[in-house]
Amino acid sequence: MSKGYLNQGVARRTFLRASAAIAAATAASRALPARAAGVTLNILNSNVAWSSALTGSVAEAYKAKTGVTVTGESNPYESHYDKMLIELSQGSDTFDLVTSDSIWVQQPIRNGWAANLDDMKAKNPSLPALQVQNLEPGALIYTEYNGKRCGLPVAMTTPVFVYRKDLFEKAGITKVPTNWDEYLAAAKKLHTSEVAGNTLLLGGVDSLSTGDWGSRIQGMVKLGPEDDYVLNEAKEPIFNSEGQGAHAIERLKELVQYSPQGVQGFDYPEGSSLLQQGKVAMLVTWSDVIVGIEDGPNKGKFGYTVAPTEKYEQEQIGGWSIIANAHSQNPEEAYKFLAWMTEGRAYELFREGGESSLCLKKDVENPDITKTVPMMQAFKDFAVRGTQPVALPAYRLTNAVAVQRVLYEEIFAGVTGGKTPKQAMADAADRVAKTVKG
Repeated sequence: MSKGYLNQGVARRTFLRASAAIAAATAASRALPARAAGVTLNILNSNVAWSSALTGSVAEAYKAKTGVTVTGESNPYESHYDKMLIELSQGSDTFDLVTSDSIWVQQPIRNGWAANLDDMKAKNPSLPALQVQNLEPGALIYTEYNGKRCGLPVAMTTPVFVYRKDLFEKAGITKVPTNWDEYLAAAKKLHTSEVAGNTLLLGGVDSLSTGDWGSRIQGMVKLGPEDDYVLNEAKEPIFNSEGQGAHAIERLKELVQYSPQGVQGFDYPEGSSLLQQGKVAMLVTWSDVIVGIEDGPNKGKFGYTVAPTEKYEQEQIGGWSIIANAHSQNPEEAYKFLAWMTEGRAYELFREGGESSLCLKKDVENPDITKTVPMMQAFKDFAVRGTQPVALPAYRLTNAVAVQRVLYEEIFAGVTGGKTPKQAMADAADRVAKTVKG
């Protein structure tokens, strides 16, 4: 199911492939130039399903085809950004390729730390073509700058509503919530001393700002397909233009009493663990951070769908990206690896390795994909609900991470009682405006 996500000029399920284009792509894949054996590509990597495959089965497949060795250093989400920033800003050539959350990736791109892949191809026409037509358009937006390709997606994510189907049945809940009033009512009904009605993830910068708060605010005002809910195109704060930022905080506050104790310190790992262990009945969070819950004692009991909304059916599309380090000692080999990825086999190996946030177009379009990747039901329900995609907050900024930190601090204060929601958002607007200006 191809949604064209942040490129709404292309209709769902109607990506027409001309036979000439297919023939050209096939010819390009067969005409890959000989690779130099003995070359090693080192990747600054994450620690989730696709990243394990990247330096595992993907690396093995690439070495078998080319003789090039691919290695990597795995980093937890909390420290990955700092490591990336240090390495790239100092011009280090330790890593030939770097993975990045898509909300961070414009920083290395705009600073020139990421190799411009289109320019490399123009300089050396013998390099293989990037077959980006094989990937979801919405996943490609974050690694494009000034019309040039500076990287590739490795995963496409969205906030997903995960719930225990068996607990819904036991509680007599026959309709899966599609708005936040229904979600609150379900949390109240599901909440017991043994199993919390839901959980929030208030302790993580990303999990609270783009996850909990972001999934609430994203449907409160009408947005365009390349709009984000934090800044307008002039980079001015708009997240509380109609009081929506404060209202999103109120939506979180009303759920705290139906969450487990200690929710103020929970981040992504705690959310996945609580779901897997059967300690919570519902969770709304990013699709790529709850991989593995089906491996626990409640396998087959989970349902997946689009996050509830407030007023408009709108949903963030994010993900992870990979760039070639502009200071790599093996720039063309790094390019060739990325070109090989776009053929598709690497993305198939991500899926086979357990990744559920897919961006290979033929996987997303596959009507039977939910049989092997249940999480993809959330993406399929975009069509059912008429959900329109919107962009990650502040994605156009070089310093998006700094803006995200400001939002986290103020949202957290608003949810936990340090400030009123109204004051928290007023302070956030002032601080964000100053941060954007530098």
